[in-house]
Amino acid sequence: MSRLLGVVFIYVLMMLAWSGVGLFMLIAPARFGNLVHDSLYLFPEVNPGDWGKKLILRLLGAGLLAFAIRLIVRVAHQAN
Repeated sequence: MSRLLGVVFIYVLMMLAWSGVGLFMLIAPARFGNLVHDSLYLFPEVNPGDWGKKLILRLLGAGLLAFAIRLIVRVAHQAN
């Protein structure tokens, strides 16, 4: 029983992580972009008027949410 709970916990944790990051990118793209810029220097700094950078981050966030939904559907399908 404890092994089953460990597997369930891992899948729940992965789903929450992907959906949390995706929602953060959708809701606050400038803040997420600046967080990545300040921490890792992987993305240029996002200013208030940079609608293109915000759009890219929102599209990536929607993609992460779609990935999380696909993960949920796939796990639910395998459980049946």
